[in-house]
Amino acid sequence: MYQLRKYHGDRVQSLTYGDENQSFSVGIIAPGEYEFGAIKKEITTVTSGEISVWVEGNDRWKTYGKNETFEIPGHKNFKYKVDKVSSYICSYE
Repeated sequence: MYQLRKYHGDRVQSLTYGDENQSFSVGIIAPGEYEFGAIKKEITTVTSGEISVWVEGNDRWKTYGKNETFEIPGHKNFKYKVDKVSSYICSYE
């Protein structure tokens, strides 16, 4: 099943697919700083631009560029910060 999700005044948008075997999304992030909460573990690969990431429990941000992958543990809050339009693909476990 496909679902278009919009967050933070439509500045972050993702197209999500999920069934009993897999769940993933592709998304675009406009410049800004955004906070989210992960329900499941998220494995994200940046497909264009750069995404700076802060995860609850960490004391600093880490920046990921094109083709770099990072993980967000389930049940954690996290923030994204981008300076230019960036995109990603994310799978959920």
